[in-house]
Amino acid sequence: MTEQEIIKIANCGMGVNSIAGLLKYGVDSYDEIIFSDTGSEKPETYEYLKFLKETVKWPITVIDGRYQGKVLYDYYISRKSYPNAAFRDCTKKFKITPMRKYLRLKYGKKAHFLVDLFIDYSEVFRMRDSDVQYQTLNYPLINDKIDREGCLKIITDARWPIPEKSACFMCPFSKPEAWLKLKEKHPDLFEKAVVLENIRGPRRKKEYNLINLKETLKDGNQSCLTGYCYT
Repeated sequence: MTEQEIIKIANCGMGVNSIAGLLKYGVDSYDEIIFSDTGSEKPETYEYLKFLKETVKWPITVIDGRYQGKVLYDYYISRKSYPNAAFRDCTKKFKITPMRKYLRLKYGKKAHFLVDLFIDYSEVFRMRDSDVQYQTLNYPLINDKIDREGCLKIITDARWPIPEKSACFMCPFSKPEAWLKLKEKHPDLFEKAVVLENIRGPRRKKEYNLINLKETLKDGNQSCLTGYCYT
């Protein structure tokens, strides 16, 4: 190991952008491809991971993304809380920090990491510089002006299945249709999300809700998509 050693890492979130990015830039162009497992991903995400590792033989390193010894869902259960879109700390705790610890332990403190983050061009506002000196963040899809539609085209042109949106099953950014899909396909996980939202009792008037199952209609009114009609 020398002070000049550069390690190129692909941060694979297992969603559309990540898969498109790896298809476009090539898995062989990275020293390591990393997926941080929160332990609370959607079943479809784990199925796609299995497809990548066992069918197409991508060399993906799956690291344990537990925080304080708990998977993401159990962590919030223990705190009698749930992920909050207004104050988002789950990504850092269950994705960023575990990956950094893994890299420093494996490659040592003299290595510098070039980390590709596959954020598409439509989300250029999410670009950030690294807050640690031993890491440089790179945004290849943004650099090449590839948006979400471009990512989907890369995957379909390769005749690969389109992956599920990368997010834990109780992600606070989930849209109503995503909650409805979870309720229909994985009712056990939906009920776990209901338990999580209700674990700390009645919400204050202006408190942020976890589950959103209302749709906005063309006239501006809202309609409940299911029997669970959170406001």
